[in-house]
Amino acid sequence: MTTYGFGILAAGGVGPVWFSVDANMTWNKPALLDKPTIVNVVGIRMGKAFVFKKRPQSNISIWIGTMYVTMQSETVGSIALKDALPPDVWDKKDAFVDNYNNWYNNEATPIQKKFADKYLTPVVDAIDQRNGESIVQYGMDKQVRQHWNGLIGMQYQINKNWQLRTEGGVLGNRKSFLLSLNYRFLVFRKAPPKV
Repeated sequence: MTTYGFGILAAGGVGPVWFSVDANMTWNKPALLDKPTIVNVVGIRMGKAFVFKKRPQSNISIWIGTMYVTMQSETVGSIALKDALPPDVWDKKDAFVDNYNNWYNNEATPIQKKFADKYLTPVVDAIDQRNGESIVQYGMDKQVRQHWNGLIGMQYQINKNWQLRTEGGVLGNRKSFLLSLNYRFLVFRKAPPKV
């Protein structure tokens, strides 16, 4: 899968309290889809930095926040039937078709038969008549299960260059964990004061 994207971050603070808002957009292109899936992520964080008196270049920041994720809801694509179903379906094709027909004729409820007539029976018929070379066109209406989740995090700034950071998605169905060691380098340095 190929992924491209970009993001933007805005941050500020008042005294030891700081806030940040970031937004990211990515295009994810799995090989079997005809168009990329667009995923948008927005994160909002607010925290406080606790500076060490004896080491003013070091501090600990603690924050809470939230993250919102949404994605493009419709995806269409195509796949060979033999790639869509497990290999043992083709190895045991006759038994599979017989089992389906037995279920349909003897156990399926009227509601299940209505669903099967629309979606399952055409696939089983294709399996029965072919070797899996048929191409199946499909569409999916997908979305994340829960758009919002809560965040909690902490960063230890060892000095002006090195930081150790951890963050977890702790609320909601979407869980995440981040642990990183960051190095900050200065692009522009202040000129020494003129004497």
